Amino acid sequence: MKKDTRLNTRQQGILEEYFDRSVAGDSMETVATEHGISRKTLSQWANTYHGKELHNEWKTKAAQDLKPKYLDVLGVKALTGSIKHMELLARLMDWFPSTKQEIITEERRQYDEPNVDVNDIRERLKQSNGQIKRIK
Repeated sequence: MKKDTRLNTRQQGILEEYFDRSVAGDSMETVATEHGISRKTLSQWANTYHGKELHNEWKTKAAQDLKPKYLDVLGVKALTGSIKHMELLARLMDWFPSTKQEIITEERRQYDEPNVDVNDIRERLKQSNGQIKRIK
């Protein structure tokens, strides 16, 4: 079967039933046998562009049906104090800003100059003959 073949109404119905039943755990072979076709034929229908389009539509519809339930469960978890669930819920509900913002802070520190005599350091270096000892 060619990839660009359009499926008829019967074929579309069998494919949609297969999509529904595959979630429940039924195999492609089981669904195909019940409709009097081979597993290979059902696979070919599913792999056409039209079959893939039907599958994407089915997934979108299934996800929309689950979204309210998912948000309810996520809301309950977030209200129990789970930080991860709170962040996920906030992202899904667009409560976070959509763009990254650069925050510039200016920190001014005043450093005290160390009270060091440069001449004293030079004198000590001369006395060490170029060898510096490590003092703990």
